[in-house]
Amino acid sequence: MDNFDMSYEEAIKELEDILEALEREDITLEDSLKKFKRGVALYNYCNGILKDMEGEVKILLEDEEGNMTEEDFQMEV
Repeated sequence: MDNFDMSYEEAIKELEDILEALEREDITLEDSLKKFKRGVALYNYCNGILKDMEGEVKILLEDEEGNMTEEDFQMEV
């Protein structure tokens, strides 16, 4: 995973900007490829952050015996 010096929110914003740029028709093929590569790296960076956070949440929700209940993950809609 690339080492980005940015927050998750900053990375998502840059990823959104890349998507917008790729949707425009005035971008060259070479620039498209560069942006695509950067986008993949940003996606992997963000995905890594989410996986780390998921692990932390699981640790916090475990009871003394290491069990989690289904209601631990239910969200109110």
